[in-house]
Amino acid sequence: MKKFMTVCSALLLAVFLTACGQNDSQSNNETEKGSTQENSEKSEDNIDNGNGQKPADDNQSDDKNTSDNESNGTSSTDEAKNQDDMKKMMKNLDFKEIEVEISYGKNKEYEAEIEHHDNGNIEAEVEDEIHNEDISDDVKAFNSVYPKAKKLNIDKNTKKQDAIDQVLKAFDLQSDYEKFEVEFTFDDGTKLSFED
Repeated sequence: MKKFMTVCSALLLAVFLTACGQNDSQSNNETEKGSTQENSEKSEDNIDNGNGQKPADDNQSDDKNTSDNESNGTSSTDEAKNQDDMKKMMKNLDFKEIEVEISYGKNKEYEAEIEHHDNGNIEAEVEDEIHNEDISDDVKAFNSVYPKAKKLNIDKNTKKQDAIDQVLKAFDLQSDYEKFEVEFTFDDGTKLSFED
């Protein structure tokens, strides 16, 4: 019986060591594969692309695209930094001007506008007595109004109630207003206004 146990223990030990050896072997193979792949990628980076230049590093390309987008006014945050940004961002809207005036009674008005001047500059302003916000700086006011205006899907065929509902939702305003006025100006100069 003692002989039988010794043989079984030896077999079990042999199986265990063989299994461990295979894992180490696989691990070494994976390490070698990873190393070979890295070396292959590095050598591809050093390959000439036919015009005497190395291919651009992907990270550098992403950084360049990000800075290009920001300088084009199309940063992921959709925030303008100057007149050029505002002009470029306005091209994403269905209209070139918007003016919103909603009254909820005495000293409870919301007014916001983005206006295009004849000289090409954009003026924006917010007078929000509901949330005590008064922004006269064009860029700051633009950055307040633009994200809300971007939510609107307004064209020359939009019905009055649809326009009212969209504006109230986009600007996060209540429907219990006393007076509602909104005016849109399109690229061709056509104006669309709604009063309620």
